[in-house]
Order: sequence, then structure tokens, then C-alpha cells
Amino acid sequence: MRHDARTEMWTPMEIRGVSGYFNDLRIDRASVPEWFRFWELADGDSDGIPCRYKPGILVNFYGTFLTTGELPVDYPEWTEGFIDSDGEWGFTGERSLSFEEMVRNEAERMEKVK
Repeated sequence: MRHDARTEMWTPMEIRGVSGYFNDLRIDRASVPEWFRFWELADGDSDGIPCRYKPGILVNFYGTFLTTGELPVDYPEWTEGFIDSDGEWGFTGERSLSFEEMVRNEAERMEKVK
């Protein structure tokens, strides 16, 4: 079952230097604005440490990561990237945000970049 992103809380997270927002549920892409990049994370062997990301994860699902940034893709033919160490990912320590707060924050940040 996939969940509506608009009804969930999102935790600020960084992967390989790219800021975004994390949720531990499988999210319905149709509930996410198109200007967000949508990634699903997998952990190694259910050890609780994310080790890879791609647009869709079938096994060892860890969570969903939304970002307006560009995550590096290590294997373009599979649209897949890898997280090689604990230093390449982490939660920022900021409080979790509602979907509306997350969208507003990203829209304001993107406006400043223009």
C-alpha cells in the first residue's frame, strides 16, 4: 500500500550532500508535486542503514526521500545510487515538518536561488 504524501510528516535528511525530506513509508508519487525528485531508499539486509536509492525499491525498503536537489546516480542504466558510509547520509536534527511546511520551505528556498 502506498500513502498520500500530503498526510504524512517529513524529517529533514541529507544524502551525499543533498538536502531533502524523509518518510519511512511507501509514498504514492501522484501525491508529490512534480518539481520534487522522488527516491526510494533500501537498507542492506534490514540493518536499518540505507545503502542505495533509486526511483523504485522492491526489497529491503527503508523509506522515501524527496528533494529538489540532484542526487548522484552511480549506475545510470538502472537510475541507482549508492550510500557507501554513515558519513554520506544522516538526519539534520531539525524537527519533522508537515507536507505543507515542507513544500513551502522548498518553494521559498528555490525562489531565493533564482
